Amino acid sequence: MRVTVVGSGAIGGLTGAWLAMGGEDVTFVDRNREHVEAIRTSRLRIDGGRGVHRLGPQRARTPEELAEPLECVLLAVKSEDTREAVEGIRHLLRPDGFVVSLQNGLANEDVIADAVGRARTIGALPDYGGAYVDPGHLEFVIEGPVYVGELDGRVTPRAEALHRLLSKMAECHLLTDIAARIWAKKCFGSQTVASALVDLPYHVVLSDVRAQRVTGPLVREALEVARAYGIDVPGGPFFEPSPYFPETHADTKRLFAWIRATVEKQARCAIEHQRAGTHTYVKQGSGIHWDIVYRRRNSEVRSGHGPLEEMAARVGVPVPLNTKLHRMIYEIEDGGRTLGWHNFDELQSLIGRLGKSLP
Repeated sequence: MRVTVVGSGAIGGLTGAWLAMGGEDVTFVDRNREHVEAIRTSRLRIDGGRGVHRLGPQRARTPEELAEPLECVLLAVKSEDTREAVEGIRHLLRPDGFVVSLQNGLANEDVIADAVGRARTIGALPDYGGAYVDPGHLEFVIEGPVYVGELDGRVTPRAEALHRLLSKMAECHLLTDIAARIWAKKCFGSQTVASALVDLPYHVVLSDVRAQRVTGPLVREALEVARAYGIDVPGGPFFEPSPYFPETHADTKRLFAWIRATVEKQARCAIEHQRAGTHTYVKQGSGIHWDIVYRRRNSEVRSGHGPLEEMAARVGVPVPLNTKLHRMIYEIEDGGRTLGWHNFDELQSLIGRLGKSLP
């Protein structure tokens, strides 16, 4: 299978690199010309959780240079760039070609399907994480599995082929209900978005009880939307839905312990490397924090997590906490709000007024 990675930054670049190192036929595509040139000329370096890797010359293109027929497209652009990216390569898809959404966000598969058809769209979800640091420099940050599946739930030869391919990147799960897994990450995403309200490492923020008192109701609110759609949200290595519906104070304490344990699990690799002096991570927060603080650009909250508001409205489930959280992020991006714990205090006050405090 010929693989074309469209969007060769953190997720796309890491995935393409491990497939290439595994002997697969990979073309890297990115609109950053300097990054493309580095990939072409043996200057792609990956460091972080899996050690240091330097790749030899790889086939790399800017979108304008891409001309060959496309079989398997791994789409790894930001959610807001999905439509433009797919429309840019649609005419190159082979009759049997397809696009895999290797992204975060609730609506990406629908956007892709609008452009190329539902039968040519496959869902996937990476739970590993990384960072595009500079042209030719990627950082592997978080170990985690990857999920893939046909939108209609069938186990097809191409889905099985993708399972084989992506298993070279991480532990891969071939699913018959990829939509439920995407909902799981978006519900968990309420917690991830909130972590970007303070300019501290992800695990430091979410290990603090001030954050936990807020993220619990935020995630529960998102889960209520999923339930209204009849989604049985699955658990995973970093997320389990049931603790977010505590009935007693003891249940709440167990939820807080669960949050601490999962964020420490995510951060363990970084902490061990830094203690050993083998690697100091550049990226220490979420992708949202990374965009706002380091890349000095808007995050993908609007296109990635923001659609939760519209989807909630369709089924009549109010989401005032997530709506307020999104507005806070937008204000931070626009320069109208500063990062800090006062943002959690403000959300905690709203939770109290709405009667949504945890027991």
